[in-house]
Amino acid sequence: MMFVVLLLVTRPGLFLGSANLDRIAIILGALVALAGQGFRLLVIGYVYITRGGKRRAIYANKLVVEGIYNHTRNPMYVGNFLITVGVGMMYGSPWIYLFVIPFFSFVYLSIVVAEETFLRNKFGEEYEEYAKRVNRFVPDFRGIEKSLKDYQYDWRRAIRKDYGTIFGTLFGIILICLWKTYYFHGYQARRGELLILASFLIPLFSSYAFIRYLKVRGDLDS
Repeated sequence: MMFVVLLLVTRPGLFLGSANLDRIAIILGALVALAGQGFRLLVIGYVYITRGGKRRAIYANKLVVEGIYNHTRNPMYVGNFLITVGVGMMYGSPWIYLFVIPFFSFVYLSIVVAEETFLRNKFGEEYEEYAKRVNRFVPDFRGIEKSLKDYQYDWRRAIRKDYGTIFGTLFGIILICLWKTYYFHGYQARRGELLILASFLIPLFSSYAFIRYLKVRGDLDS
Protein backbone atom coordinates (compact mmCIF):
# COMPACT_ATOMS: atom_id res chain seq x y z
CA MET A 1 0.00 0.00 0.00
CA MET A 2 2.78 2.41 0.94
CA PHE A 3 4.63 1.71 -2.30
CA VAL A 4 1.46 2.31 -4.35
CA VAL A 5 0.98 5.68 -2.64
CA LEU A 6 4.57 6.64 -3.40
CA LEU A 7 4.20 5.80 -7.09
CA LEU A 8 0.92 7.67 -7.42
CA VAL A 9 1.90 10.95 -5.79
CA THR A 10 5.69 11.25 -6.03
CA ARG A 11 8.79 10.40 -8.04
CA PRO A 12 11.94 8.92 -6.47
CA GLY A 13 14.73 11.24 -5.41
CA LEU A 14 18.37 11.18 -4.36
CA PHE A 15 19.03 11.98 -0.71
CA LEU A 16 20.29 15.61 -0.62
CA GLY A 17 20.88 15.25 -4.37
CA SER A 18 23.84 12.92 -3.83
CA ALA A 19 24.06 9.43 -5.32
CA ASN A 20 26.57 8.37 -2.64
CA LEU A 21 24.41 9.64 0.22
CA ASP A 22 21.38 8.07 -1.41
CA ARG A 23 23.01 4.62 -1.33
CA ILE A 24 23.52 5.08 2.40
CA ALA A 25 19.91 6.23 2.81
CA ILE A 26 18.68 3.17 0.91
CA ILE A 27 20.63 0.81 3.16
CA LEU A 28 19.55 2.59 6.34
CA GLY A 29 15.96 2.79 5.12
CA ALA A 30 15.87 -0.93 4.36
CA LEU A 31 17.26 -1.69 7.84
CA VAL A 32 14.66 0.57 9.48
CA ALA A 33 11.82 -1.05 7.51
CA LEU A 34 13.07 -4.55 8.35
CA ALA A 35 13.41 -3.55 12.01
CA GLY A 36 9.78 -2.42 11.97
CA GLN A 37 8.70 -5.70 10.41
CA GLY A 38 10.78 -7.65 12.93
CA PHE A 39 9.15 -5.73 15.77
CA ARG A 40 5.70 -6.62 14.43
CA LEU A 41 6.67 -10.29 14.31
CA LEU A 42 7.99 -10.13 17.86
CA VAL A 43 4.68 -8.73 19.09
CA ILE A 44 2.44 -11.12 17.17
CA GLY A 45 4.44 -14.20 18.09
CA TYR A 46 4.23 -13.67 21.84
CA VAL A 47 0.88 -12.06 22.63
CA TYR A 48 -2.32 -12.35 20.65
CA ILE A 49 -3.80 -8.92 20.01
CA THR A 50 -7.31 -8.98 21.43
CA ARG A 51 -8.04 -5.36 20.65
CA GLY A 52 -8.51 -4.23 17.10
CA GLY A 53 -11.46 -4.25 14.76
CA LYS A 54 -14.68 -6.23 14.79
CA ARG A 55 -17.52 -5.46 12.39
CA ARG A 56 -15.65 -2.24 11.46
CA ALA A 57 -15.65 -1.03 15.06
CA ILE A 58 -12.96 -0.89 17.75
CA TYR A 59 -13.09 -4.06 19.80
CA ALA A 60 -11.40 -5.52 22.91
CA ASN A 61 -12.48 -8.32 25.22
CA LYS A 62 -9.57 -7.74 27.63
CA LEU A 63 -6.85 -5.19 28.23
CA VAL A 64 -3.57 -6.58 26.88
CA VAL A 65 -0.66 -5.51 29.10
CA GLU A 66 1.59 -8.56 28.85
CA GLY A 67 4.75 -9.17 26.86
CA ILE A 68 5.74 -6.33 24.55
CA TYR A 69 2.65 -4.41 25.65
CA ASN A 70 4.37 -4.04 29.01
CA HIS A 71 6.96 -1.82 27.28
CA THR A 72 4.91 0.18 24.76
CA ARG A 73 1.14 0.52 24.51
CA ASN A 74 1.07 0.46 20.71
CA PRO A 75 3.84 -1.83 19.46
CA MET A 76 2.11 -2.68 16.18
CA TYR A 77 1.89 1.01 15.25
CA VAL A 78 5.55 1.44 16.22
CA GLY A 79 6.38 -1.35 13.77
CA ASN A 80 4.14 0.14 11.08
CA PHE A 81 5.70 3.57 11.52
CA LEU A 82 9.23 2.20 11.22
CA ILE A 83 8.25 0.42 7.99
CA THR A 84 6.75 3.65 6.65
CA VAL A 85 9.81 5.72 7.54
CA GLY A 86 12.21 3.09 6.20
CA VAL A 87 10.43 2.77 2.86
CA GLY A 88 10.23 6.56 2.63
CA MET A 89 13.97 6.91 3.26
CA MET A 90 14.67 4.41 0.49
CA TYR A 91 12.43 6.21 -1.99
CA GLY A 92 14.16 9.50 -1.32
CA SER A 93 11.58 12.00 -2.57
CA PRO A 94 11.45 15.19 -0.45
CA TRP A 95 7.65 14.93 -0.62
CA ILE A 96 7.95 11.82 1.53
CA TYR A 97 9.34 13.84 4.42
CA LEU A 98 7.07 16.83 3.86
CA PHE A 99 3.74 15.06 3.34
CA VAL A 100 3.68 11.26 3.21
CA ILE A 101 5.34 10.48 6.56
CA PRO A 102 3.44 13.30 8.36
CA PHE A 103 0.20 12.03 6.79
CA PHE A 104 0.74 8.46 7.96
CA SER A 105 1.80 9.78 11.38
CA PHE A 106 -1.47 11.69 11.64
CA VAL A 107 -3.47 8.63 10.57
CA TYR A 108 -1.75 6.35 13.11
CA LEU A 109 -2.13 8.93 15.88
CA SER A 110 -5.83 9.41 15.09
CA ILE A 111 -6.42 5.66 15.25
CA VAL A 112 -4.51 5.38 18.53
CA VAL A 113 -6.46 8.25 20.11
CA ALA A 114 -9.75 6.60 19.10
CA GLU A 115 -8.61 3.26 20.54
CA GLU A 116 -7.44 4.92 23.75
CA THR A 117 -10.81 6.61 24.19
CA PHE A 118 -12.53 3.25 23.75
CA LEU A 119 -10.20 1.52 26.21
CA ARG A 120 -10.57 4.27 28.82
CA ASN A 121 -14.36 4.04 28.60
CA LYS A 122 -14.36 0.25 28.81
CA PHE A 123 -11.59 -0.47 31.32
CA GLY A 124 -11.55 2.78 33.31
CA GLU A 125 -8.99 2.93 36.10
CA GLU A 126 -7.28 -0.24 34.90
CA TYR A 127 -6.36 1.47 31.64
CA GLU A 128 -5.46 4.76 33.33
CA GLU A 129 -2.91 2.98 35.52
CA TYR A 130 -1.55 1.16 32.51
CA ALA A 131 -1.24 4.42 30.53
CA LYS A 132 0.69 6.06 33.38
CA ARG A 133 3.13 3.16 33.56
CA VAL A 134 3.79 2.45 29.86
CA ASN A 135 4.70 4.86 27.05
CA ARG A 136 2.23 5.37 24.23
CA PHE A 137 4.82 4.72 21.50
CA VAL A 138 8.49 4.84 22.47
CA PRO A 139 9.45 1.38 23.77
CA ASP A 140 11.19 1.05 27.11
CA PHE A 141 13.03 -2.25 26.85
CA ARG A 142 14.17 -2.40 30.46
CA GLY A 143 13.08 -5.71 31.96
CA ILE A 144 11.87 -7.13 28.64
CA GLU A 145 13.43 -10.54 29.33
CA LYS A 146 11.31 -10.81 32.47
CA SER A 147 8.21 -9.76 30.54
CA LEU A 148 8.73 -12.46 27.92
CA LYS A 149 10.06 -15.34 30.01
CA ASP A 150 6.59 -16.79 30.68
CA TYR A 151 5.66 -16.81 26.99
CA GLN A 152 6.70 -19.28 24.33
CA TYR A 153 7.25 -17.73 20.93
CA ASP A 154 4.86 -19.20 18.35
CA TRP A 155 6.50 -18.64 14.97
CA ARG A 156 3.64 -20.36 13.14
CA ARG A 157 1.14 -17.88 14.51
CA ALA A 158 3.44 -14.96 13.71
CA ILE A 159 3.86 -16.02 10.09
CA ARG A 160 0.19 -16.94 9.70
CA LYS A 161 -1.01 -13.59 10.93
CA ASP A 162 1.62 -11.31 9.38
CA TYR A 163 2.86 -12.99 6.22
CA GLY A 164 1.09 -10.40 4.06
CA THR A 165 2.97 -7.52 5.69
CA ILE A 166 6.22 -9.48 5.67
CA PHE A 167 6.13 -10.07 1.94
CA GLY A 168 4.68 -6.62 1.26
CA THR A 169 7.68 -5.05 3.00
CA LEU A 170 10.17 -7.27 1.16
CA PHE A 171 8.49 -6.69 -2.20
CA GLY A 172 8.45 -2.95 -1.53
CA ILE A 173 12.18 -2.86 -0.75
CA ILE A 174 13.07 -4.69 -3.96
CA LEU A 175 10.64 -2.75 -6.15
CA ILE A 176 11.91 0.59 -4.87
CA CYS A 177 15.48 -0.44 -5.69
CA LEU A 178 14.35 -1.56 -9.14
CA TRP A 179 12.36 1.59 -9.87
CA LYS A 180 15.02 4.01 -8.62
CA THR A 181 17.76 2.26 -10.59
CA TYR A 182 15.68 2.34 -13.77
CA TYR A 183 14.43 5.90 -13.17
CA PHE A 184 17.88 7.44 -12.69
CA HIS A 185 20.03 5.26 -14.94
CA GLY A 186 17.81 3.54 -17.50
CA TYR A 187 17.67 -0.08 -18.52
CA GLN A 188 20.73 -0.29 -20.76
CA ALA A 189 23.11 1.42 -18.34
CA ARG A 190 22.18 -0.84 -15.40
CA ARG A 191 20.81 -3.89 -17.17
CA GLY A 192 22.78 -6.40 -15.09
CA GLU A 193 21.86 -4.76 -11.79
CA LEU A 194 18.20 -4.57 -12.77
CA LEU A 195 18.11 -8.23 -13.79
CA ILE A 196 19.74 -9.29 -10.50
CA LEU A 197 17.21 -7.26 -8.50
CA ALA A 198 14.32 -8.63 -10.56
CA SER A 199 15.55 -12.18 -10.02
CA PHE A 200 14.87 -11.82 -6.29
CA LEU A 201 11.17 -11.38 -7.03
CA ILE A 202 10.81 -14.96 -8.30
CA PRO A 203 11.80 -16.80 -5.09
CA LEU A 204 10.03 -14.14 -3.05
CA PHE A 205 6.76 -14.64 -4.91
CA SER A 206 7.19 -18.43 -4.73
CA SER A 207 7.73 -18.20 -0.97
CA TYR A 208 4.61 -16.07 -0.60
CA ALA A 209 2.54 -18.59 -2.57
CA PHE A 210 3.95 -21.46 -0.49
CA ILE A 211 3.21 -19.73 2.83
CA ARG A 212 -0.30 -18.94 1.68
CA TYR A 213 -0.75 -22.58 0.66
CA LEU A 214 0.38 -23.74 4.10
CA LYS A 215 -2.02 -21.29 5.76
CA VAL A 216 -4.97 -22.53 3.70
CA ARG A 217 -4.07 -26.14 4.53
CA GLY A 218 -3.93 -25.26 8.20
CA ASP A 219 -0.28 -26.27 8.55
CA LEU A 220 0.52 -22.99 10.27
CA ASP A 221 -2.18 -23.38 12.92
CA SER A 222 -0.84 -23.45 16.45
